[in-house]
Amino acid sequence: MLQQALKQLLQFLATPTGNTVVLGVISFVLLAIVYHRKRQIPGLTVEVIRDDTWFINRDDNHRLAIVVSLHLINKSAAPIRIRTCKLSGYAPKPPPEKLVLEGHDTSVELAYPKHDLFDGAGGHPSEHTSEYVLNPYTEQRMWVFYHSGIVTMTNMLRAPIVIKDMNRKRKSIQIAVPRNMEQIQLYREAAMRW
Repeated sequence: MLQQALKQLLQFLATPTGNTVVLGVISFVLLAIVYHRKRQIPGLTVEVIRDDTWFINRDDNHRLAIVVSLHLINKSAAPIRIRTCKLSGYAPKPPPEKLVLEGHDTSVELAYPKHDLFDGAGGHPSEHTSEYVLNPYTEQRMWVFYHSGIVTMTNMLRAPIVIKDMNRKRKSIQIAVPRNMEQIQLYREAAMRW
């Protein structure tokens, strides 16, 4: 049965219609590869700074507060003007002045990263006035703050982060965001009291 199907397929590919189908599939794949490369920001390398990337469950508004720190490297001769930096569809938000974790008998104020803050401009993309400029042949570090409407008890979030520049080109990577260790410690202390 399999031999007969393979023989018919080879006979079909030997016909002019079969040749057209093969040529069409190869052309489609090549166009998809070229389009994907054309959409990428040329010369941009993005790495996650693990020590300054974390999330917490906020008790005050039942949301996640997510901090993502990125190491950006521009290997091109042109500046890169970053317009948006979305984490799994969430746009950057301005961070609150301070984040405080409440334990049973203690409260811990969390420190934000010391890098540049990218807060985005918010609103419609055509209204964006702020941008983050990455100069040619430089390395810079920035951090981004997100609110998420979900609450989770897991200790690791996995999500794509998509960076877009002013020319609508993009760079995306998959990142893992761990829970803040201080919140894990507070949860452990609370569990031991029960």
